[in-house]
Amino acid sequence: MLPETLRGRQLFTRKYLIGHFNNPIVTFSARLTDGSEVEECSNFLLHQLTRGDLLTIVSELNLHTDVDGNLYFRIDKQSAFLGKIRLSDSDPIRVRLKFTRFGGDINTLIKNFLEST
Repeated sequence: MLPETLRGRQLFTRKYLIGHFNNPIVTFSARLTDGSEVEECSNFLLHQLTRGDLLTIVSELNLHTDVDGNLYFRIDKQSAFLGKIRLSDSDPIRVRLKFTRFGGDINTLIKNFLEST
């Protein structure tokens, strides 16, 4: 799910949790703050989506964003393991991209970004 240049780096933190039925849950999180890495990673992810998946996000933008400038979507875990990025709601990898507001409507900014990929 990461561009080649970021794959060898230690980006992920691991957290061990206990589920409702005392089942073990392991979560992995990555946080990118360097502007060039963020741009490279977000462009990589979005370019891997099918045109249909990208259009789904754009057409349902209100379901994938919040007022704080976050874009949310879920990727199929099995497809990601095979190197393909596909939207999915069942047993997904959750992705959040944070957009900084440089002026204007945040949804317009996100929509323009998505349509430019």
